[in-house]
Amino acid sequence: MQAASFVQDSADSCYQVVFLSDALSVLQALENDKLPQLAKALQMVRQTRRVVLQWIPAHCGIPGNERADELAKEGAVEDQPENSVSFSEQKTIIKALMRPRTNRDDYHTMSREQQVNLIRLRTGHNRLNAHMNRKFKLAPSPTCACGQEDQTAEHILQRCPLLDEERKEVWPSPTPLQTKLYGSRQELEKTTTFITSAGLIV
Repeated sequence: MQAASFVQDSADSCYQVVFLSDALSVLQALENDKLPQLAKALQMVRQTRRVVLQWIPAHCGIPGNERADELAKEGAVEDQPENSVSFSEQKTIIKALMRPRTNRDDYHTMSREQQVNLIRLRTGHNRLNAHMNRKFKLAPSPTCACGQEDQTAEHILQRCPLLDEERKEVWPSPTPLQTKLYGSRQELEKTTTFITSAGLIV
Protein backbone atom coordinates (compact mmCIF):
# COMPACT_ATOMS: atom_id res chain seq x y z
CA MET A 1 0.00 0.00 0.00
CA GLN A 2 2.75 2.46 0.94
CA ALA A 3 4.71 1.57 -2.20
CA ALA A 4 1.68 2.39 -4.35
CA SER A 5 1.14 5.68 -2.51
CA PHE A 6 4.82 6.52 -2.88
CA VAL A 7 4.69 6.00 -6.66
CA GLN A 8 1.43 7.93 -6.95
CA ASP A 9 2.93 10.95 -5.17
CA SER A 10 6.26 10.73 -6.98
CA ALA A 11 7.17 13.37 -9.51
CA ASP A 12 9.05 10.81 -11.62
CA SER A 13 7.63 10.54 -15.15
CA CYS A 14 8.35 6.83 -15.68
CA TYR A 15 5.76 5.06 -17.81
CA GLN A 16 5.99 1.61 -16.25
CA VAL A 17 6.19 0.61 -12.59
CA VAL A 18 7.07 -2.90 -11.44
CA PHE A 19 6.13 -3.91 -7.89
CA LEU A 20 8.23 -6.84 -6.66
CA SER A 21 6.87 -8.90 -3.78
CA ASP A 22 7.80 -12.21 -2.17
CA ALA A 23 4.33 -12.39 -0.57
CA LEU A 24 2.58 -14.73 -3.00
CA SER A 25 -0.54 -14.81 -0.80
CA VAL A 26 -0.95 -11.05 -1.20
CA LEU A 27 -0.72 -11.26 -4.99
CA GLN A 28 -3.24 -14.12 -5.02
CA ALA A 29 -5.60 -12.16 -2.77
CA LEU A 30 -5.38 -9.22 -5.17
CA GLU A 31 -6.23 -11.49 -8.07
CA ASN A 32 -9.29 -12.73 -6.18
CA ASP A 33 -10.48 -9.22 -5.23
CA LYS A 34 -9.86 -9.80 -1.52
CA LEU A 35 -7.83 -6.64 -0.90
CA PRO A 36 -10.04 -3.78 -2.12
CA GLN A 37 -8.01 -0.97 -0.52
CA LEU A 38 -4.76 -2.15 -2.08
CA ALA A 39 -6.51 -2.72 -5.40
CA LYS A 40 -7.84 0.84 -5.30
CA ALA A 41 -4.37 2.24 -4.58
CA LEU A 42 -2.93 0.32 -7.52
CA GLN A 43 -5.77 1.49 -9.75
CA MET A 44 -4.83 5.09 -8.95
CA VAL A 45 -1.30 4.38 -10.11
CA ARG A 46 -2.65 2.74 -13.29
CA GLN A 47 -4.28 6.00 -14.30
CA THR A 48 -0.89 7.42 -15.26
CA ARG A 49 1.42 4.40 -15.49
CA ARG A 50 1.53 0.81 -16.63
CA VAL A 51 1.64 -1.39 -13.52
CA VAL A 52 3.26 -4.83 -13.34
CA LEU A 53 3.00 -7.04 -10.25
CA GLN A 54 5.86 -9.54 -10.06
CA TRP A 55 6.33 -12.31 -7.53
CA ILE A 56 9.92 -13.03 -6.50
CA PRO A 57 11.04 -15.96 -4.32
CA ALA A 58 12.18 -15.11 -0.82
CA HIS A 59 15.73 -15.78 0.43
CA CYS A 60 17.15 -16.43 -3.03
CA GLY A 61 19.85 -13.80 -3.09
CA ILE A 62 17.91 -10.99 -4.76
CA PRO A 63 19.76 -7.92 -3.33
CA GLY A 64 16.81 -5.58 -2.81
CA ASN A 65 14.63 -8.27 -1.28
CA GLU A 66 17.40 -9.56 0.95
CA ARG A 67 18.08 -6.02 2.17
CA ALA A 68 14.36 -5.49 2.86
CA ASP A 69 14.33 -8.67 4.96
CA GLU A 70 17.41 -7.50 6.87
CA LEU A 71 15.83 -4.12 7.64
CA ALA A 72 12.57 -5.77 8.72
CA LYS A 73 14.46 -8.01 11.15
CA GLU A 74 16.46 -5.07 12.51
CA GLY A 75 13.29 -3.04 12.99
CA ALA A 76 11.61 -5.89 14.85
CA VAL A 77 14.28 -6.09 17.55
CA GLU A 78 15.27 -2.43 17.93
CA ASP A 79 13.64 -0.05 20.38
CA GLN A 80 11.07 2.14 18.68
CA PRO A 81 11.86 5.87 18.95
CA GLU A 82 9.35 8.13 20.63
CA ASN A 83 9.49 10.78 17.93
CA SER A 84 7.06 9.95 15.13
CA VAL A 85 8.00 10.13 11.47
CA SER A 86 5.29 11.37 9.14
CA PHE A 87 4.53 9.61 5.87
CA SER A 88 5.92 12.61 4.00
CA GLU A 89 9.20 12.29 5.90
CA GLN A 90 9.27 8.55 5.25
CA LYS A 91 9.06 9.26 1.52
CA THR A 92 11.91 11.76 1.76
CA ILE A 93 14.09 9.24 3.57
CA ILE A 94 13.20 6.46 1.12
CA LYS A 95 14.04 8.67 -1.86
CA ALA A 96 17.43 9.47 -0.34
CA LEU A 97 18.17 5.81 0.35
CA MET A 98 17.17 4.83 -3.19
CA ARG A 99 19.89 6.98 -4.75
CA PRO A 100 22.97 5.13 -6.04
CA ARG A 101 25.46 4.67 -3.22
CA THR A 102 28.08 6.78 -4.99
CA ASN A 103 25.70 9.73 -4.89
CA ARG A 104 24.71 9.39 -1.26
CA ASP A 105 26.06 11.47 1.56
CA ASP A 106 27.27 10.06 4.84
CA TYR A 107 24.01 10.51 6.72
CA HIS A 108 22.79 7.08 5.57
CA THR A 109 25.44 5.45 7.80
CA MET A 110 24.08 7.11 10.94
CA SER A 111 21.45 5.90 13.40
CA ARG A 112 17.79 6.15 12.50
CA GLU A 113 17.19 8.90 15.06
CA GLN A 114 20.10 10.92 13.70
CA GLN A 115 18.87 10.44 10.12
CA VAL A 116 15.38 11.64 11.02
CA ASN A 117 16.72 14.75 12.75
CA LEU A 118 18.94 15.59 9.79
CA ILE A 119 16.13 15.08 7.27
CA ARG A 120 13.87 17.34 9.30
CA LEU A 121 16.52 20.04 9.49
CA ARG A 122 17.28 19.77 5.78
CA THR A 123 13.69 19.81 4.52
CA GLY A 124 12.23 22.29 7.00
CA HIS A 125 9.49 19.81 7.88
CA ASN A 126 10.24 19.81 11.58
CA ARG A 127 8.91 20.78 15.01
CA LEU A 128 10.50 24.19 15.16
CA ASN A 129 8.17 27.16 15.65
CA ALA A 130 8.33 28.45 12.07
CA HIS A 131 7.03 25.21 10.56
CA MET A 132 4.64 24.31 13.38
CA ASN A 133 3.02 27.75 13.24
CA ARG A 134 2.73 28.16 9.49
CA LYS A 135 1.89 24.57 8.59
CA PHE A 136 -0.17 23.32 11.51
CA LYS A 137 -0.96 26.39 13.67
CA LEU A 138 0.36 24.39 16.63
CA ALA A 139 2.81 27.08 17.74
CA PRO A 140 1.45 30.50 18.77
CA SER A 141 4.17 32.26 16.77
CA PRO A 142 6.86 31.33 14.24
CA THR A 143 9.36 33.40 16.22
CA CYS A 144 12.16 31.85 18.25
CA ALA A 145 12.22 32.33 22.03
CA CYS A 146 15.12 34.74 21.51
CA GLY A 147 12.67 37.10 19.80
CA GLN A 148 15.02 37.97 16.96
CA GLU A 149 13.97 35.73 14.07
CA ASP A 150 11.67 32.91 13.06
CA GLN A 151 12.79 29.65 14.61
CA THR A 152 14.11 27.77 11.58
CA ALA A 153 16.90 25.24 11.16
CA GLU A 154 19.22 27.94 9.85
CA HIS A 155 18.42 30.20 12.81
CA ILE A 156 19.14 27.62 15.52
CA LEU A 157 22.23 26.26 13.79
CA GLN A 158 23.76 29.60 12.86
CA ARG A 159 22.49 32.60 14.79
CA CYS A 160 20.23 32.05 17.81
CA PRO A 161 21.87 33.91 20.73
CA LEU A 162 20.24 31.57 23.24
CA LEU A 163 22.31 28.72 21.83
CA ASP A 164 25.64 30.53 21.48
CA GLU A 165 27.33 28.51 24.22
CA GLU A 166 26.25 25.12 22.84
CA ARG A 167 27.09 26.22 19.30
CA LYS A 168 30.63 27.34 20.19
CA GLU A 169 31.19 24.13 22.11
CA VAL A 170 30.48 22.08 18.98
CA TRP A 171 31.78 24.54 16.36
CA PRO A 172 34.58 26.71 17.87
CA SER A 173 35.07 28.46 14.53
CA PRO A 174 32.40 29.70 12.08
CA THR A 175 31.00 26.82 10.00
CA PRO A 176 28.73 27.19 6.95
CA LEU A 177 25.19 25.84 7.18
CA GLN A 178 25.86 23.65 4.13
CA THR A 179 28.65 21.89 6.01
CA LYS A 180 26.49 21.33 9.08
CA LEU A 181 23.68 19.76 7.05
CA TYR A 182 25.49 18.08 4.15
CA GLY A 183 29.08 17.66 5.27
CA SER A 184 31.09 14.58 6.15
CA ARG A 185 29.95 12.07 8.72
CA GLN A 186 32.08 13.90 11.30
CA GLU A 187 30.32 17.18 10.52
CA LEU A 188 26.88 15.57 10.62
CA GLU A 189 27.73 14.02 13.99
CA LYS A 190 28.51 17.51 15.27
CA THR A 191 25.09 18.71 14.14
CA THR A 192 23.21 15.90 15.88
CA THR A 193 25.36 16.40 18.99
CA PHE A 194 24.44 20.08 19.00
CA ILE A 195 20.72 19.28 18.73
CA THR A 196 21.01 16.92 21.71
CA SER A 197 23.13 19.22 23.88
CA ALA A 198 20.82 22.15 23.17
CA GLY A 199 17.82 20.08 24.25
CA LEU A 200 16.02 20.76 20.99
CA ILE A 201 13.21 18.62 19.61
CA VAL A 202 13.19 18.83 15.85
